[in-house]
Amino acid sequence: MKVLGIVVGMATVMVSVAYGITYILEIHPYPVPLHYIFFIFAIGFVVFSVYFEKERGAIYPWSLMGGAIVSAIVSFILTATIGGLIYISEKGFTVLGTDSWFYALSICIVLSMILYNLAKNKL
Repeated sequence: MKVLGIVVGMATVMVSVAYGITYILEIHPYPVPLHYIFFIFAIGFVVFSVYFEKERGAIYPWSLMGGAIVSAIVSFILTATIGGLIYISEKGFTVLGTDSWFYALSICIVLSMILYNLAKNKL
């Protein structure tokens, strides 16, 4: 049940990111104020740079580059997820329709299970 909860949570975030990208492109480019996005990026940059240096054994410039890349990805995912939640709360699931929404969620559940197994075995 724990794995199912994790996988469904990941799939929900994936679908929310898809809605968030739609929200960012069509309605409002910054669903989260820009200073919060930079703050999330800065905290993530420090955390992920230290992780790559200490845990993964990356040397000086590569640990910073890895920290910057992962932090940018995490910042985008968080921003798009929040945008998706705003979009869903404003417009509901009217863009896709119920059947397409369940197709998308089903595909995301399968992809989440694959990603979960990859992450579990690699980390």
